[in-house]
Amino acid sequence: MKDQLVECKRCKGNACYEQNIEENLQTWLCMGCGFTTSTVMSKGGQAHNNLLETSPELYKDLLFEDDTEKIWAPATITLPNKGMVFLDGSNKEQWQWAAVKSIPITEEDRKAKQFPKDQTHKMDMQNIKHFEQRDFMTALEHIDFYKV
Repeated sequence: MKDQLVECKRCKGNACYEQNIEENLQTWLCMGCGFTTSTVMSKGGQAHNNLLETSPELYKDLLFEDDTEKIWAPATITLPNKGMVFLDGSNKEQWQWAAVKSIPITEEDRKAKQFPKDQTHKMDMQNIKHFEQRDFMTALEHIDFYKV
């Protein structure tokens, strides 16, 4: 099977990227709503339980179960040399996508904080930008996700 765009089971949009990792493992990431799932993310399964144990409350509140009992969770996208897109909000009604670009670590930064020697960039939290719930794709564009 090849990777393809399919209809999202959460938002019904047509920009859900279906990726075949191996024979029995598929993932879905909707570029419209920003939620993701996989064949191992079944209701009550180990991956679902791990998510419930480790996720912030807002992420847990926004989990969505589709008609095949797969659990969809808000995605967090981190590209160390480009930036990060993540969920930001106070409750399941009041949230947005947040995007921050990465910036080079300066010598001054290295003196003030401990960064791994091989780390070259950090997230610029001072210049966070927010996007509406249906603007996940725009948040990704902000961090140059689509540029090679």
